[in-house]
Amino acid sequence: MEFRMIENMFSSEDPSIVEKIYSLDRNSIIEWMRKRDTAQMKVWQTGNDDIAVVIPTADVESERAKESMRIFSGAKIVMVESKGRFFNYARSVNKGLSVALESSPRWVVISNDDVHGIDNLKKLKDELSTSSKGMVLAKPSRYHSYKVSLIKVKPYFLKGMNFIGKFMKIPPAEVYSYLQTKYGAKLGVKTLTIIDSMIGLMRNFAGEVIDSFVNGGSFMVLNRRVINGKVFDETFINGYEDVYLSMKMRNDMEIVNFRINEERGASLGFGKLRFYRSFVNEVYLNYLLWG
Repeated sequence: MEFRMIENMFSSEDPSIVEKIYSLDRNSIIEWMRKRDTAQMKVWQTGNDDIAVVIPTADVESERAKESMRIFSGAKIVMVESKGRFFNYARSVNKGLSVALESSPRWVVISNDDVHGIDNLKKLKDELSTSSKGMVLAKPSRYHSYKVSLIKVKPYFLKGMNFIGKFMKIPPAEVYSYLQTKYGAKLGVKTLTIIDSMIGLMRNFAGEVIDSFVNGGSFMVLNRRVINGKVFDETFINGYEDVYLSMKMRNDMEIVNFRINEERGASLGFGKLRFYRSFVNEVYLNYLLWG
């Protein structure tokens, strides 16, 4: 099938059309992901400091973007503006990192543009001044520094996820359980990436936990020494690039006493359509991890 046809399915606003992607073979899906077009990116930068902040945004003039710039005022700030259906978070971040490194900062913050400040930049600098880790995370919240598990989910638990997802209107639970049940085996999806806090104690009954680690999510800080080339895998489409990086960095990571908040789904939303699309990332992650 031509990549253009796959792209048209993926870009549809109808979840039933997006779903047709998963009827294809895994190799076709991954090859399309790798060869997707890249949206045009524009870069704005200001300041010069030992700490640089990379912020992907759809609009540098938006209130969210302006607030994120105020939060990190005093640091070198690199805003990467990109939008449209070919927006790719990993590619925007990698572009921003390449620009940020031109001033040789010691630390580079990767942040969404939907953050709300609690602690100030000085507090972050104080915490980083005593760290030598490759990745530094802020104090846990719902959207950063949270624990995830890779689980071989049992069929009965998938049925329960689907029922609860529908009843309680939790799109990721409803959509992922449905897609995994129908297409998971065919596409080689052995494990689902599940946020521990979303299932609580039910994690003990979900299935075999293959791995577990803390995910950076929407906010993370990288030491200059670990930034060599592209940090995020650009095959991922607006999801899971942070999971894969956090997984690889887990033994060179720490959480410091710095607090920041963010909104839920401010850029991509939190409806079913987002998760119908995002399941391609589960397919790709499983390919990387389990072959």
